[in-house]
Amino acid sequence: MPHCPMKFQYVRHRLSSPSLWILDIGCGNNSPSVTKRWFPGCHYAGADIQRYNLSGEDDAAMDAFYLLGVDGSGYEAIPDGSFDFVILNHVLEHTAEPGPIVATLCTKLKPGGYIWIAFPSLRSLGLPSSVDETLQFCDDPTHVFVPDVREVANVLLANGVKVLHAGRSREGFFTTLGDGFKLLKRLLKKIMTGKFSGRGLWYLLGFEDHVLGQRRVS
Repeated sequence: MPHCPMKFQYVRHRLSSPSLWILDIGCGNNSPSVTKRWFPGCHYAGADIQRYNLSGEDDAAMDAFYLLGVDGSGYEAIPDGSFDFVILNHVLEHTAEPGPIVATLCTKLKPGGYIWIAFPSLRSLGLPSSVDETLQFCDDPTHVFVPDVREVANVLLANGVKVLHAGRSREGFFTTLGDGFKLLKRLLKKIMTGKFSGRGLWYLLGFEDHVLGQRRVS
């Protein structure tokens, strides 16, 4: 069985309805087909500033697509109070003012619906640069904002969403153990070549933080 993506690990046991509505902000890199693999009966709505790295399988997996503007426009077309799960996975760091976007997305949740927000941590500013995957925050020139767990959590709390879990994203014990061996091999390679590969080491090195929330039922 394929490894469950981090954005689903904290919620898959909570989302049991066969008719889930999922909204995925920043839906590139084959996210539609991956999401349908884990939630095959869901209504999947993607939203992005462009259709980026999407295959024919991804296009077929999307039940709706909302085109967003780089200025934060386009969210008004997404229906309020309609989604069981909103995904905001590594989007905030590309936005100069993410707070209003997070607040708007809270209104898209059904009562009892969940929101997953993940982003590079403050720790990522101190990680080494990687030759093949963003590891140090500034490896990606489109990163323009360093989100903070407390600030993101406060936006959720101010908009009727309780925080269920927040902090560093971590894998299970055996995955972490395997990544530890992988890190040792990469460090040896860096000594020999002067280049460091950070591929697959996000969670071991603490690159990602997250906030998981649930809209209050009232």
